[in-house]
Amino acid sequence: MSRKHHEWKIGQAPPLIRPHSLAKHRVLKAYLERYVSVLTSNPRQERLRLTLVDGFAGGGRYLDSRTKEERPGSPMIMLEAMDVAADDAQRVRSKPFHLDTQYVFVEEKKDAFDHLRAVLNDSKHAKLVGDRIHLEHGEFTAQVPDIVEFVKNRGRAGRAIFVLDQFGYTDVPLETIRYILSALDNAEVLLTFATDSLIDYLSGSDQTQQILNKVGISLPSSTIATLKEARDWRRAIQFALHDQIPARTGARFYTPFFIRSEDAHRDFWLIHLSGHFRARDVMVGLHWKESTSFAHYGRSGLRMLGYDQQRDAKWAEQRMLPGFFFDETALASSQEELLEQLPEQVFKFKDGVAFCDLFSSLTNECPVTAEIMKGVLGDLARQGLVHVRDKTGAKTRRAAIQHDSDIIIPSQQRRLFMR
Repeated sequence: MSRKHHEWKIGQAPPLIRPHSLAKHRVLKAYLERYVSVLTSNPRQERLRLTLVDGFAGGGRYLDSRTKEERPGSPMIMLEAMDVAADDAQRVRSKPFHLDTQYVFVEEKKDAFDHLRAVLNDSKHAKLVGDRIHLEHGEFTAQVPDIVEFVKNRGRAGRAIFVLDQFGYTDVPLETIRYILSALDNAEVLLTFATDSLIDYLSGSDQTQQILNKVGISLPSSTIATLKEARDWRRAIQFALHDQIPARTGARFYTPFFIRSEDAHRDFWLIHLSGHFRARDVMVGLHWKESTSFAHYGRSGLRMLGYDQQRDAKWAEQRMLPGFFFDETALASSQEELLEQLPEQVFKFKDGVAFCDLFSSLTNECPVTAEIMKGVLGDLARQGLVHVRDKTGAKTRRAAIQHDSDIIIPSQQRRLFMR
C-alpha cells in the first residue's frame, strides 16, 4: 500500500497508518481467508493454486497512528492470511492439503522497495523470497502484461487477486483492470479510489478532461456542469462515477463502498470487481461485519446505486445520515424494502427462477448478502406470495430456500391480485 506521503527508510521508524487504512487491512485479511475457505469447501480437494498481486506494496511495515504500535503492510497481511487459510483447510482433512500460492509485490519507490525486501528477509517468510515471493521494482501498469502471463502459465484456472491500493485515482487506468479481468477468467480486483479528491478537481477545463481520459472515465464538461447544479451535487457525481467503473472495467459484479477517513475528512471507495456473484457476496458480508468502518452512499433495497435527486433528498431528510451504514437499522430497512420489491422481480418469471439466478441478477443493485435475501424470500413464502421448490420442481421446501438451486415460483393468487 504505497502512499506519496509515506516514506520508508531502512533503520528509521516506518510511517504512520490511519484507522481507515487499518479497516481496509482487516477486510483484506478476512476476504483472503474466506476466499480460500469457499474454494476448498470440498474436503476431498487436495490443492488450490492462487496468485496474489499487490500493485502498490509499500514498505511492508507501519506504525498505528493512535497507539504507535507496529502494524504489517498489505504484503505481510497477504502472507499471514494464507498461513491461516492453509491451516484451516488442513484442519478439516485427513490427507495433506497444499495451498499453492505465489505472490507478486510491486513497488515503484526505491526506498519503499528496499524497505519491503528488508522486512521480508527479516521475517519467517524470508525463505520464500525469490521462490514464491516475487519482488518487482517499477510502475504497476508496466508490469501487468508479464503478471498476467505469469498467472496464465500457472494453470488454466488462473485464480488471482489483485490488490490495487493506489494513492489517488490516476495510477490504475480502468482499461488496465478491463485487461486483467478479460485475460483472466478467475481474477478479482480490490481497488482504492480517492473519490473526494477527484470530485474536488472536477471542472469544465481541458485539463480535467485530460485527467479523466487518463483514468478512463467519460464525463463531458456539459455533464459535469449539469451534475453540479444538483442539490446534493457531490453525491450526484459519486453516482455518475459509479456507473462508469463497472462499464469501463467490464466487471460483471462489483461493490463500491465508502471508507470514511475521519482524521482527514476524506472519502475513499474500496471497490471489489469480479466475474462471479459469489465473490461479491463474500465481500458484502465482510462490509456488514465491519459496520463501523464502511458506508454506502445509496439507499436500501433494489437500485440502491441509482441517483434520483428528489427521492434521495427525501431519503436523506428522513434519516439525517450521509448514506447507508451496515448496522441493525440498515438491515431492518433492507429487509423492509426487499419485502416490497422482490415480488415484482419474481413475477417476471412465471415458471419460476432459481435463487442463484435471481440473486445474480440483483446483487449489484442491493447491499444485502445471499443469506439476507434468502431470509426475505422465506418471509414471502410464509405469506403465500411465492412458493419455493427444489431444482426438480417436485418437492416443496417447507423451510424456504435450502440450496442456491432451489426454484422460487410466484404465487398465482398474487398474480391475480396484481391485475
